[in-house]
Amino acid sequence: MSLNMSRRSVLRAAGAGAAVLAAGPALAACDNGGGPVSVSNEGTKQAAWPAYVPAEVHYDLPALPANGAPAVLNYPSLPLRSSVKSKPGDGSTVSCMALSYGAAVKLDSSNRMVKAVGDAMGVTLKPRFVIDTGTSYTTALATMMAGGDQPDILMIPATGAPNISEFIRSKCADLSAYLSGDAIKEYPNLAALPTRGWQLMGRIGGGIYGVPTYRYNAPQVGLFADRDKLEKAGVWGKGVGVQEFTDAMSKLSVNGRYGIGCSSAAAFGWTYHAGAAGAPNWWGESGGSFRFTADTPEFEQAVENMHRFYTRRIYNPDALTLGAGDAQPKFLNGTWLTWPNGTGAAAQIFSQVRGFTPDLAFPYGDKPNTPGGDSVFGFTVIKKSSPARIKMLLRILDFFAAPFGTKEFELARYGVEGVHFTRDKDGAPANATRLGQTENSTNLPFQYFNMAPQPLFFPGLADLTKRLYTSQKSLLPICAPDASAAYRFSSATFSAKWAGVSPALNSAVMDAVSGKTKVSDWKGAVARIKQQNGIDQMAEEFAKAKAAAG
Repeated sequence: MSLNMSRRSVLRAAGAGAAVLAAGPALAACDNGGGPVSVSNEGTKQAAWPAYVPAEVHYDLPALPANGAPAVLNYPSLPLRSSVKSKPGDGSTVSCMALSYGAAVKLDSSNRMVKAVGDAMGVTLKPRFVIDTGTSYTTALATMMAGGDQPDILMIPATGAPNISEFIRSKCADLSAYLSGDAIKEYPNLAALPTRGWQLMGRIGGGIYGVPTYRYNAPQVGLFADRDKLEKAGVWGKGVGVQEFTDAMSKLSVNGRYGIGCSSAAAFGWTYHAGAAGAPNWWGESGGSFRFTADTPEFEQAVENMHRFYTRRIYNPDALTLGAGDAQPKFLNGTWLTWPNGTGAAAQIFSQVRGFTPDLAFPYGDKPNTPGGDSVFGFTVIKKSSPARIKMLLRILDFFAAPFGTKEFELARYGVEGVHFTRDKDGAPANATRLGQTENSTNLPFQYFNMAPQPLFFPGLADLTKRLYTSQKSLLPICAPDASAAYRFSSATFSAKWAGVSPALNSAVMDAVSGKTKVSDWKGAVARIKQQNGIDQMAEEFAKAKAAAG
């Protein structure tokens, strides 16, 4: 069996449950002087960004322009080199928590991958992986914050969680003295993280409180497509207009097949279609002012376009009810000709296709963009502790950040040879053992604690790697980053209220597209979302943070 490739999907902002509400009073954190904690960078002395010392990694295809990913077609020669000088641990127990897009597995002493990683580090590793359900990780964070059961190492999603910035400032270690400037050179793998990653993570109260998991510039959401049928219909490539796309998809939506497929969780794939209409990726910025994507003419046009797709029966009829887990087979068996999805899953899914050529389509429309840009998947914070323990925990993160093609990278990503995987003829860890089908980086996502920027590499799939490299090359010039990314965690309003935005927007889109509400009432729906979630206040705080950053 081929090794499962870890799913890299965009983190969903989640609604706050009862645990979040319970956490509110407990998170009215105070500084040592008894006053409320400020997370703003305005008026603070800001820590210098860490020095950047690139790692030495061989790539078969060079990095694409504008921080695009390189590609590897052939696995490095064996034996692999080590990226750490010695075991980073001190023999203690290290607890850590992150979210997971995989299945639940036992995390006790019987888990051989957890034990192998812990042994290589010189610690007893006690991970907790929270299975993503849309709200589960936000709820887990709130419960942890309210109960005080804080792990040594904690992954913070890029979407945040209610009151998370205040929690970080009051309960987590300020890492500025350990990482700022040349200090980071004590941790070579962390020093190899690009400066852009630290900038996108941002400061909190002027300090560096985390280590970012940086991703190369790439489309984050794409239109998975049956290239053969779209080419035959004349709607493949650049320059396809909205009406042309709509008419072609309508003609193709016959005999139980649908031009566009999606599950209910995707809310008609609005993140892709909003980009096709030219709307910002969550937040746009111009002249220092920020604007929420749903409050733009382009987004309203996207809602109208999607409503037209719905009325012309281009969408699958169960788009409002289909579970996310039932979506992939519909694309694989040709029921859906296109499918908006996270591009991190493209190789895993495309490798299973038989009978047609899967590829990423260029967006339709006059001035399209695609949600993307270089980004941080999240960042990792460390519990307040003694300087010696903080340094040890940073060495643990340095191990997790090992570059592609090193012993540490292979262990944390694929497990132990002969136990979790066997190699193909080129030496790549391409085949999972029976144990490796459960103990793998999907179900044990150590990469969410930290991981070096990853090249495009899919064992045994060189042709697919080249195709995705070519697709990304064409899409990079129109990748639209989220303009708020570097300023989120210095915004108290974002920290408190952002978790409610995505569910509210998804609901409004689904109602308008399906005809439950009128597209002409869109502005009113957006006004309610803005008022209930502090959108205007966020925009003001982002603007102040941008000005403070200089």
